Amino acid sequence: MRTVWWSTAVLTMCVASAAFGGAKVEIDEEASIDIGFRVQALAIATEKDLDGDGAFDSDTDFKVRRGRLRLKGIVNEQVSAFLQTDVGSGADGSGLDWRLIDAFVTLQPCDQLSIIAGENMAPASRQNLTSSGALMCMDRPGMNYKTLTWGTRSVYAFANNTFADADAGLRGDVDVRDTGVTLFSSKSLTDTLHTKCYAGAYDGVQLRAEDNVRMTARAQVNLFDAEAGYYNQSTYVGGKKTVGLGASYDFQPDVASKADGGPADYSFWTVDAFMDLPLGPGHVTVEGAFQTLDLDDMVLDLDADPETELTGTEHAAGDGYYVQAGYLLDKVQPWIGFEQWDSDAETGRGSYDLYRAGLTYFLKGHNANLKAGYEKLESDTAIGATMEDSIESFVLGCYVTY
Repeated sequence: MRTVWWSTAVLTMCVASAAFGGAKVEIDEEASIDIGFRVQALAIATEKDLDGDGAFDSDTDFKVRRGRLRLKGIVNEQVSAFLQTDVGSGADGSGLDWRLIDAFVTLQPCDQLSIIAGENMAPASRQNLTSSGALMCMDRPGMNYKTLTWGTRSVYAFANNTFADADAGLRGDVDVRDTGVTLFSSKSLTDTLHTKCYAGAYDGVQLRAEDNVRMTARAQVNLFDAEAGYYNQSTYVGGKKTVGLGASYDFQPDVASKADGGPADYSFWTVDAFMDLPLGPGHVTVEGAFQTLDLDDMVLDLDADPETELTGTEHAAGDGYYVQAGYLLDKVQPWIGFEQWDSDAETGRGSYDLYRAGLTYFLKGHNANLKAGYEKLESDTAIGATMEDSIESFVLGCYVTY
């Protein structure tokens, strides 16, 4: 039923406005409705133990990484609402289905302050606030999924598979997003000094008989050009000259229990740096961050053997860093990335290095581009129940967004 509703809405708005790449319906002098879309289609070649013999086999898959419709309704300068869908596996395994991933209201009492209420992205890191339509290295760094509602895990194959050895197994009612209230402020102090501040309270994840709120805060400062909106980009395709520094803190008490039954807290913090500057005939982009995940010795399965269980908080918790860089020359941008995660497990399980390299060809900036990327994950221990300690992946992607 939801699919029918969205299809009807899209057709209605496209008839109402024939503007290329989108549609807008004017309701009155203040109110309007905007429609947008995003599709990322991938071909993925990676390695998996398909037959259970402990050795990896080649595995090729085709995937719609993101398939979205976005609807923004503007009531006036102070009030708006936003809805966004995404594709997921059908409940009966018969192909793709629709789900609602964003649903929030924005109140703007003044130019510098917004109040965002509903299901939205919590400001737990720069990459949590980087638009999926403006990525550089095919997708986000694998350790970016260590934040609470992103799964407290690491991912590989350009964020298409979960690295189970580094997965705590914490999952919220709302994947990736969270439901709550965010205060957001963006202000330019001078022509070349700009600030952004976030503070939010959300449902988070609650596995104990408690009702504690997840609290998240972030501060960011930019030199030269501003990154004024709620979301950032991981490359501005030559459109900005900016240097950004940021820090985030994410915390929820009594998320789960320790082995003795006592309360265990979740906390995550990160510091990050970003620059997108002209250099020679092109434009250079560099981003890096250091982050720490503390799960306070929580135990999600009291019957599990920590030496053999693949999913565990001691394997997921720890600290690490990532760095990624690209150089834009006309419509071509080669890029590289590296990340390292050191888990808290004494055995080293969950610790890894991850290398990435690739190339983007921009047909029309972030609106339409082609990406090709190679990635290698090197684990400190044997991966899962296999004899292997590394995974190589190659991904081709077509990215379209408006």
